[in-house]
Amino acid sequence: MGGYLIRHLIIADDHPICVSALIAAVHAVDSSIQVRTAETLGEIQDLLATESFDALLLDLALKDCQGLANLAAVQAVAPRLPVLVVSGNAASNLPAKAAMLGARGFLNKTAPLAEMKSAIAVILEGGTWFPAREEQAESLTGRLSPAQLRVMAELAQGKSNKLIAYSLGLTEPTIKSHLSAIYRALGVHNRSQALLALRQGADEAA
Repeated sequence: MGGYLIRHLIIADDHPICVSALIAAVHAVDSSIQVRTAETLGEIQDLLATESFDALLLDLALKDCQGLANLAAVQAVAPRLPVLVVSGNAASNLPAKAAMLGARGFLNKTAPLAEMKSAIAVILEGGTWFPAREEQAESLTGRLSPAQLRVMAELAQGKSNKLIAYSLGLTEPTIKSHLSAIYRALGVHNRSQALLALRQGADEAA
């Protein structure tokens, strides 16, 4: 990314105040950066399908998908896109899990503007930005593997096993096996309970 190139960035968050703060931080880095916003995972996927971006600032609690399933879904379609996860709670293993899933950084929503600016600048320059200290308490999404999180991201969009299998390039029996493992990991018995458990976990992390 040369100095004369206009960079393009997505801010995915459904809280207007947070979006405004992040836009201010982005433009504090470089006023020429073009920002697109999204409130849902579907909107992110539509943008990625039609345009090229230099980074994504991703909230973990979107309207149509919750938790680290958002990150897993983005990584599935744009594995090289630098992602800075933005959350209201860094006092968990979320930063470590986000890093494991391919995020370049993890930023607390309560961070001051100067810290937001620094994190965004580092991500755009190819670096990483994670909290210096991380608690070890395991979140619900922390119990799932990257493959299981991708299945949950598809499930959150209301897709059938057949459509999930098609979307992820897997067989239906494989999807059923993943779902059984997800139910066991979350201590639930069906799709609705699994989605509810993940939403509740995302609420605690948002």
